[in-house]
Amino acid sequence: MRKISVLIILLCTLFLLSACGNTAGTTPPENTSGANTDVITSAPSDTSTVEPGGTESPVPDSSTPPATDSTPTSSAPGTDNSRPTNPPATSSNPTTPPTTSNPPPTTSNPPPTTSNPPTTSTPPPSKPTYTDADYQAIINEIRKYGEAKGFVWNDSFTFEEGHQYYGRPNLERDGYDGVINMLKYHCDLIATQYGACYFKVVKHIYQGQTEFVVLYD
Repeated sequence: MRKISVLIILLCTLFLLSACGNTAGTTPPENTSGANTDVITSAPSDTSTVEPGGTESPVPDSSTPPATDSTPTSSAPGTDNSRPTNPPATSSNPTTPPTTSNPPPTTSNPPPTTSNPPTTSTPPPSKPTYTDADYQAIINEIRKYGEAKGFVWNDSFTFEEGHQYYGRPNLERDGYDGVINMLKYHCDLIATQYGACYFKVVKHIYQGQTEFVVLYD
């Protein structure tokens, strides 16, 4: 009985060894059709496998093509990938020559420039010079005018004696005619206020100015 048991165990062992050898020595035939339809159809929906230790790792799906790397391959050093391969198209039209800096011709003639003559300072008019003949002519003119009114000429009158008079016209300020007109006006005032009287016309110098006075008394 013991021998039978030992034989059964040996047979089982030989059978197991032969089965393992057949399994390890033979390889499954290659599928020439390019698609493992049996694996795909018979594979469960859950593609994850449980690894030893209790962690679950996803099994890649053989039906999904591997993702390609979108990173562009590096070109050779010294080349610029951003520039287009083809050169830019050039225009067939000839380039316009640059404009010159010459101004366009003007149709209207510019107005002639008028140059103002240099301003010259006009000298003030020179003062007239009077002589003793001019002085005597003024005295004679007023004497005749007074005597025509009834005045009596008194040659002894002087300005320093304090005789009465009206005004003192200035030859440099009033001029020749201005002095004569003013003395005649004084004679009219004397005749209106005093009537006929003694009188005399004298020349008087005051502060370098020549004055004439009708003295009366």
